[in-house]
Amino acid sequence: MFDLSEDELKQMEEVDVRTVDIDTLTDIRDIDIDTSMSVEKKLESYAKQTNNLYVHRIGDYVVKVRFQNNGKSIDDKMKEYLEYLSDIHI
Repeated sequence: MFDLSEDELKQMEEVDVRTVDIDTLTDIRDIDIDTSMSVEKKLESYAKQTNNLYVHRIGDYVVKVRFQNNGKSIDDKMKEYLEYLSDIHI
């Protein structure tokens, strides 16, 4: 198992997207996850492929993600967002 200390996780989470050196970030498009794996294995694979679990880049943009224990899935949130966008253009 890929283990990180609480201090390491806290440092990653506290990175300020306004001041971080973008060249130190992993481009999220380069992360490849086998979706057939268990959630634990997917998280482990994700952690091994990035230098920060919370802050990435997408090309020239810095992106910060948050994790939650419960609530809507990312698929649900994306569907909600796309429905919101479609309402704007109708």
